[in-house]
Amino acid sequence: MIVIVLPRVENVKDPAAEQLIPLNLKGTPEELDAGFIEAIKSPVEKSTGLMTNMAEYEKSTEKARQESKAEKDRQDAINKHVKDGETFEKAGKFKEALNAYTKALELDKKNVKIQLKINSLKLKLNGSQDIFSTAAPAKETSPVEEVKEEEEEEDDDYTDDGDYPDGMNPDELF
Repeated sequence: MIVIVLPRVENVKDPAAEQLIPLNLKGTPEELDAGFIEAIKSPVEKSTGLMTNMAEYEKSTEKARQESKAEKDRQDAINKHVKDGETFEKAGKFKEALNAYTKALELDKKNVKIQLKINSLKLKLNGSQDIFSTAAPAKETSPVEEVKEEEEEEDDDYTDDGDYPDGMNPDELF
């Protein structure tokens, strides 16, 4: 009597699984009854372990491929929204640009560049100025002009006719 044993695991697509050769056992029915289980135990355990590992490996690679595709699709969507936002912003359509950047931020909540763009657009839309600026910009002067202005202010205390404030005369001090 000849018994052929070839373990199979469903859903294994790896061609290596097809290269396993069957285990052939030959003997009388009495011999096979006495030692059949012991004869096939070790080889069957090895081959089924190998096949099971192949099946799990294939599942994990398929999952990684899908997740990678999903991440690529997500990144493509983010890039599209950012590009749309930039286009709208250049066209002066700040509200539409804000919407596009907001959609990008929903997909990538930790993206600081997108957050900064959104804040900048909100300032433009609200017509707000920099909160640290004063109402009127100060007149720019050079350091030399500032010193001259200070000297003129000091000179205003004294008159050309020799009169000194508070009735004081510097010659009388010493």
